Amino acid sequence: MGASEPEGRRSRLRDLLVLGYSHAGQHAYVAGLGIAVPFVVSAFHVSYALVGVLLALATMTGSLWQVLAAVVRRTSSRILLVGQDLGSASGALLGAVAPGMGLFFLGRLVQAWSTWPQHPIGAAYLSRRHPCRRGSVLAWHVTAGNLGTLVAPLAVTTVIAAGGWRLGFWLLAALLASTALVVAVGLPATRAPAPVPAEATGGVLASLGGAWSSFAALVRQRPVAALLVAGSVAAGGQGIGILSLYLPSYLHTGLHFGAFDLGATMTVVYAGAVAGPVVMGSLSDRFGHRPVLLVNYLLGSAALLGVLGAGSAVTAVAGVGLAVGIFSYSELSLRQTLFADYLPGDAQRTGFGLFFAVSQSIGAAWVAVVGVLVTDVGFRAAFVLMDATFATAAVVVAAGNRAPGHPSLRRRRLRRRS
Repeated sequence: MGASEPEGRRSRLRDLLVLGYSHAGQHAYVAGLGIAVPFVVSAFHVSYALVGVLLALATMTGSLWQVLAAVVRRTSSRILLVGQDLGSASGALLGAVAPGMGLFFLGRLVQAWSTWPQHPIGAAYLSRRHPCRRGSVLAWHVTAGNLGTLVAPLAVTTVIAAGGWRLGFWLLAALLASTALVVAVGLPATRAPAPVPAEATGGVLASLGGAWSSFAALVRQRPVAALLVAGSVAAGGQGIGILSLYLPSYLHTGLHFGAFDLGATMTVVYAGAVAGPVVMGSLSDRFGHRPVLLVNYLLGSAALLGVLGAGSAVTAVAGVGLAVGIFSYSELSLRQTLFADYLPGDAQRTGFGLFFAVSQSIGAAWVAVVGVLVTDVGFRAAFVLMDATFATAAVVVAAGNRAPGHPSLRRRRLRRRS
């Protein structure tokens, strides 16, 4: 017999709080890294092109590890997520003590390689545990991460202003260590119920072969392939990864914002990032996952161009930044929800592992591309390119993805016909 509704609500709230806090810590690191980048560039006397290439390499290789979600199908989510948070804390510590760009990059690499479980394992855990609330729990999982993105700019800029950018990384290391503790204490030690295929008994290589077959079967579906391509393209304008790194740099270097104006503006952007996924996710449940994703792409494209038209007034940039936060940071949750519509019930970890590995590893190349573009051409050209990625992704989804029968829409159509 299933749990009662109050018990279900308590379980859902606990899962979201624990996984959300872990996710918030990961996003806080990335947002804090973005705030620190212009100070690191100045301290180590390096170019944005070099920083962009190194950070892209770390993100790309780290994202590829997400395919392990299809291999560790019986490993406890708690063990995987605690290991993630401890590894991330170690990476932040290396950044804090780095004497030069080499060790600083190593710290980012350690952190990036540690974070692979958060999206595929966390999303699969929530989707499996709360199937009737899948859309809302996945949206809140993304929003919880964005809460970390919201809090980090003012916290890190305050610490940087008081004690320098290294102290900011000590703060991030302490935060990530606390997330490991919360997950270890608060998350039930459950195992994924996915059946172990016959090839898994042949060892690691056979298990990898079975995972590859599962990946291939998913990619052969045209809508799945279209969403993977769209995500890889749209990563060039997505909030986490591109905007969290280069928007602070544009404000600081291009518009000459001071630490306070920079932190305040980015806080407004990240406020949109917190509200956006929840609002857009609710609209997608009402009007359909595919059409809302398409609208989000178009509005996000317009908002990215608006950054260039806002001038250098803090209030104008912050106003446009709010729209950028809403639409750029909602893309992932909307596309993830539509992608989940095509996943069989026993393929959650495999599907989400494929989704995030492809979207984020290939998309991470944009960090290097934009870094080179900023160095050689300027920030304006970079934001025009970001705008083009969202517009192109909309075309890819429109051409390659037809919405499956959405349950809520089917029910409304039946009521109207009756």
